[in-house]
Amino acid sequence: MYWPTVIIFIGYSILTFIYIFKNKKVKIEDHLFTNEILIALLFLVAGILFPFIYQFHSPTLSHASLNFLWLFTSTFLIIEMSGWVVMLLYNGIISKRNPEIMAERDYAKYCEDFNKNWKDDLKSEFGRKFLHLFTACLIFFFWTLSLILNDLGILTLLGLDTYSFAYWLTITIGFGFVIMFQIGDLTRLNLFYFLPKWSKKLYRSMRPEEQNTFIASTPLVLSFIPFLFAPFPIFGAVVLITAGADAVACVIGKKFGKHSLRKNSNKTIEGFIAGGLSTFFIVLIISLVYHPWMPISLLKILIMSLIATLLFLLVDLFAKNISDNILNPILCGFGIWIIFLL
Repeated sequence: MYWPTVIIFIGYSILTFIYIFKNKKVKIEDHLFTNEILIALLFLVAGILFPFIYQFHSPTLSHASLNFLWLFTSTFLIIEMSGWVVMLLYNGIISKRNPEIMAERDYAKYCEDFNKNWKDDLKSEFGRKFLHLFTACLIFFFWTLSLILNDLGILTLLGLDTYSFAYWLTITIGFGFVIMFQIGDLTRLNLFYFLPKWSKKLYRSMRPEEQNTFIASTPLVLSFIPFLFAPFPIFGAVVLITAGADAVACVIGKKFGKHSLRKNSNKTIEGFIAGGLSTFFIVLIISLVYHPWMPISLLKILIMSLIATLLFLLVDLFAKNISDNILNPILCGFGIWIIFLL
């Protein structure tokens, strides 16, 4: 029963590729082409890897339990997509029938109003990072809940274990968010008047440079998928580096930053240092707190922390046309994972 989810994500990959190549010239001129190609590939990777996630850390999971997990996730995503399709079609029809509503739902006008009201202060920046931090908190909540239910023997009665239950919740909710973001973005960029009025408020948190591309939340969540095959401390560290260290760097940079990191950059040396230190301590603390799920030496943990810090800083220094929400998890995550496997 994993096929519906696989088809959905491969379908999203194809739709994203079609959109990119349909607008290839503009995307290249705006330096968005490479980043969007990577997003399309991440959808493809998510679809290919989905059938192997739940049982990878739980090889004794019964076929019946595995089928239930697949079925629940697929059903949840199909219901969500069906709801979105009905809602978009309804709004498209009423917009077409009413010229006033159609005029109000003009994307160029929306962007003009958005730019007039855009604020680049500490409070607004924290609001924009809140969703990323919420994602991280949700993942750790699911893992903690799974540990509690396992200790109580409830998961055993259900034929599940800590990994299968925690990752089932993580994938189902995470994929649900991704579908919402991508269907919203594809509609916003192509048929803005199809979006319901309430959904447009969600885009008030995007940055001006995201107006003609996908918002950062989509690649952020998709970039976590490969690390579900690593021990939980690595997965947890990758999530916190991407959401937490980046947020710390932004907040410190906004609040205390006085020295520009490089010419014509809004990043500061203070934020750069804060992000690096946060990355180091995230890997160190997560590896120690969740040591039973990754029992390695303190020396290896320190090396992993240093490697992740170095890669995070390199991304901050040199990343230009690729979102750090893709580069940070992918580079830091695989850097940590490789050291773990050595």
